[in-house]
Amino acid sequence: MQQAKVPPPQANLCLSPIGEALIRQGLEKEFQFDFCSARTRPAGVHHGHPFIVEAALGYGGRLEIEGNARIMRFANRVPLMYQQGACAITGCISTVNWKTYNVSQSGLPTGPVLILVHVASTNVPFTSESKDAVAAIPEIEREITLALQELGRDLKTFLSRRDKNRLSEERARAICAIIPDIAIKVAETIEKPVPDITAIEGQIMRRLVAKKWTNDGVVTVLVQNYTSHALDLTLFVITADDVSTAEPKAVFVEEMGTDRSAVWQIKLAGGGSWQLTYTGTGNGMIDIRGIDEKKKVVVDLDRS
Repeated sequence: MQQAKVPPPQANLCLSPIGEALIRQGLEKEFQFDFCSARTRPAGVHHGHPFIVEAALGYGGRLEIEGNARIMRFANRVPLMYQQGACAITGCISTVNWKTYNVSQSGLPTGPVLILVHVASTNVPFTSESKDAVAAIPEIEREITLALQELGRDLKTFLSRRDKNRLSEERARAICAIIPDIAIKVAETIEKPVPDITAIEGQIMRRLVAKKWTNDGVVTVLVQNYTSHALDLTLFVITADDVSTAEPKAVFVEEMGTDRSAVWQIKLAGGGSWQLTYTGTGNGMIDIRGIDEKKKVVVDLDRS
């Protein structure tokens, strides 16, 4: 009988899973994750009772960086608040090798991680009449483990891409900061005028680059579009400097205590550039919106 292949039960007729979309929406609204993924496993059977395992994994956001991962356990949509250590859900989480997915682990995974597991069944096997922990049933444990491993692979892919993008951005920042100095030194050495390095930067970067620097009390923000696409951008500047001297004028300025928040709307053709100047010391910060984070580099040369 164990080897007989029986079609899984029609879960929608007898079970009430939460659903991947609702799980993600609820968690992201509460924790604002950097990464969130959810899985609903196919329906299974234990001791003649149908069941479904759902799991979700969140990373970053409002989660604490230190300490063990936050674990949320549910059975038939009801949260399980007690006896976490005696629950099969916790046992499955601790048996997964999270280090394989670039997550620190000391028994349970550690770091800014949230793990949610929901078991829906016509007869959830609890360890006691208090219904605080799910019993260790091999069929259920297997589905929980498989769901967590799928989510772990998704997280590993996200972390790998994030680290790669971060390294690429650091290199781009270094290029923006170093190439002008190299051009000046080379020009001094060979006693020639300083060359225009825009074309060189464009070949290397192939991104949107926003640079800010201060010289003789004049703050300059230069935005260069090294992509081939036209862009509609929004530049944000938060500074204690008097932005009323800015040219061009900001479309919006708001006082924030001793600081000012100013906004400019920018339209850039592919290969185009835009420049802003105002008097000041160059304190504060700048940011650009309207383009994918992976395709922009913001460099504050006053802080380099």
